[in-house]
Amino acid sequence: MAVVGKITMQPLYKLTAWIRDYTQDPRHQARLMADDFSWHQLCAALDTVDDTDEAVRAYLNGDFPTDNGEQYLRIYGILQTLYVQQDSLHDLINAVHPTTQINVKDLLKDIRRARHRSVGHPTHAGPRGGPFSTNAIVRHTIRKDEFQLLSYPRTAHGVFQPVDLIRLIEQQNAETNRILLEVIEDLRKQDEAHRSKFRDVKMKSALDTVSYAFEKIFEELGKDSVRALSGWAVDHLRTTLGQFEKLLEDRGLTKDSYDSIKHLYLDIEYPLAQLRQYISKEPSEIKSDRGAIVFTEALHGYFDRLRDIAIEIDEDYSSVPEGVSI
Repeated sequence: MAVVGKITMQPLYKLTAWIRDYTQDPRHQARLMADDFSWHQLCAALDTVDDTDEAVRAYLNGDFPTDNGEQYLRIYGILQTLYVQQDSLHDLINAVHPTTQINVKDLLKDIRRARHRSVGHPTHAGPRGGPFSTNAIVRHTIRKDEFQLLSYPRTAHGVFQPVDLIRLIEQQNAETNRILLEVIEDLRKQDEAHRSKFRDVKMKSALDTVSYAFEKIFEELGKDSVRALSGWAVDHLRTTLGQFEKLLEDRGLTKDSYDSIKHLYLDIEYPLAQLRQYISKEPSEIKSDRGAIVFTEALHGYFDRLRDIAIEIDEDYSSVPEGVSI
């Protein structure tokens, strides 16, 4: 937490970092990337929330210029920054958690109104929040923390309106933190409910009999007897892959959700098909038992790696998803 001037700024990067990690989880990423535009919008929104937070901090920590032109640039910049941050926050939430009922723009409408009248459309502002008006920043009132806005509504006399920049920044920072924390907590609870549903259903269970299958293949290679068990074993390995996929699908995943699993399935497919053909005495690129053993050893290594991944998934499902602390 950083204290800047007279306000306390909560760090947004911790909240966006949590969401970034959430989006990289294979189960969530598969859902989020199903809509290509929404995925890219989410990535852009996360970057923009972080970038605008840096801009706000630069405004608060930097020296305020004495040159009038530079002062106007700072005022224009900070109000536009707050406005852009709201829009990116709105799009971020819609992309990562579309069922949320939070309307960011309504909650922070005072800031949007100040930006609209001061630097957005100052000479013709409205009709949001009242009748059309024309507005101008009173130059000699400009300070880093505030300025006066002279407003002339169409149907009334001119009035001076104070724009407290520090209060607006503080309000937006507090609301942004509150909103993101609310969204994160809801996502965390949903994740915990999902994990608890499958906590006792282990991915590793699909691979428990793989070692026995490989044992029977190795035993029968090199023998002239009927290879009944090795034929069963090869078929069992393929069945195991199907069972493993089914357990993934139950969790809302596919073998393509993890690059490591996707590549292992590709590595397994060819040697498993050739080994089955060889054991069944069908045409195969394997020409001898020694070659079959080499293929079997390679398959054994692939299945061992698949088991390791299954254990990692089981460990993840056994853990409790963490929230975020400020």
